[in-house]
Amino acid sequence: MAVSEPVSSSGPPVPHGRPAFMRNLHGGLATAFLRPLPRGGLVATWGQLALFIVLTLVSTLVWQRVAASGAVQFSPGALPDAALPITLLLVGCPALAALAGRTGATLGLVVTMLAASLWLDAVVTLLVLVGDHMLPLRGALAWLRYGLYYAGVAWFVVAFAVAASRMLPLSAPGRVVALAVGAAVVAYPFVEGAGGRQFWVSAPDPGALARQQSWAAAAGESLLYSQPDLLGRELGALLPRRPGRPNLYLVSVAGYAEQDVFMREVTAVDALFAERFGTRGRSVRLVNNRATLRDIPLATRTSLADSLRKVGAMMNRDEDILFLFMTSHGLPGRFSLSFYPLSFADLTPPELRRMLDDAGIRHRVLVLSACYSGSFVDALRDDDTLVITASAPDRNSFGCSNEADFTYFGRAYFDEALRRHGSFVEAFDAALPVIAGREKAQDYEPSAPQRAVGARIGARLSAWQAALEAERGGGVPPAK
Repeated sequence: MAVSEPVSSSGPPVPHGRPAFMRNLHGGLATAFLRPLPRGGLVATWGQLALFIVLTLVSTLVWQRVAASGAVQFSPGALPDAALPITLLLVGCPALAALAGRTGATLGLVVTMLAASLWLDAVVTLLVLVGDHMLPLRGALAWLRYGLYYAGVAWFVVAFAVAASRMLPLSAPGRVVALAVGAAVVAYPFVEGAGGRQFWVSAPDPGALARQQSWAAAAGESLLYSQPDLLGRELGALLPRRPGRPNLYLVSVAGYAEQDVFMREVTAVDALFAERFGTRGRSVRLVNNRATLRDIPLATRTSLADSLRKVGAMMNRDEDILFLFMTSHGLPGRFSLSFYPLSFADLTPPELRRMLDDAGIRHRVLVLSACYSGSFVDALRDDDTLVITASAPDRNSFGCSNEADFTYFGRAYFDEALRRHGSFVEAFDAALPVIAGREKAQDYEPSAPQRAVGARIGARLSAWQAALEAERGGGVPPAK
């Protein structure tokens, strides 16, 4: 690139240092807004060129940091992307000056455009930030953000062509060439690099790293081979039934691994029933959650069917009762069994009914807590079954946040009502207004929990409850 003499008006000596920088910065402002260079022109030296190259990179660094949100860290790998516009400017300006026969003006043109870029970067970035954070941009208006960015790029191209025409100067065809060169050296890197590497990238999330590690553990071969042993240990721990009285067996299923609330519900219900309803040693847990990978068998259709068969084989068909509690997400006719990255099939009403029938379990209390769980009622109901669901067939249920210990239904029914009532039906009736009140307070559509009481199951539950009360001296004490 040819070296031009310092550009200045005749007479006064050419400034250096800070005065030279301020003059060039002023000239860049005029160029950015298509104005002629101020009186006195520019100070085009190699020192000023180096200074403005550094400032251009620093400007990119600063404005990218201002635009970044959340926890970020510096990424030096973005330097080539940030330097690309400067490199193309250093190539395009000498080429354009050579075509005009004014190679001596090359340095002045480069300094002018670098100084102008500082102003344009600031203006465009601030406008985009306003669009991002201060204006309620939605739908079609959201495109305004991109319009501001590309309008800034187009303005920079025009500013380059106007500055080149004034400094070289150029004929009409030369101005067309200047516009084309401007599009090539200015617009190309900004348009193509709009989604390029940034100096500031999202900082590593310790939680995300832990999730990745847990996913790797879930997909590991050792986990798959451990499942038969885990299920065998869980089922092998079942105690023989106590003769001479009805026994209650509990099977609990937490189907969805990505939210801990389902695991917590199963854990809490298992402890509550052991304390209050005598199921210690006669309960099975199936849980999809990374925290229990090595301790509790996964909740799949296979593990559920095996568990029901084992429990059914231990029960007295005419006396004993199964309490099956299932909690997860759901869709109409589907109960979610999910553990990413493994692929489990969801459970449907006919499949669950078939598992229960095949296990030979006659007396059943089935409690399903999931959205649309009411869609299971018709397939599961019969004279020997009590079916309770957290929602109607066409309604959502609520409260399944990762931080919660219970869903709305689980808290009202298990954690509150069943701690006071010994009857599963009475507890349901007591929980209904509590659930409705919480949903109304959040302005949610009512979940409308359902129950279907079979013609014979009530008598069987009464016999079991009477035996439990007699064993404990006249009543089932409230849970702690």
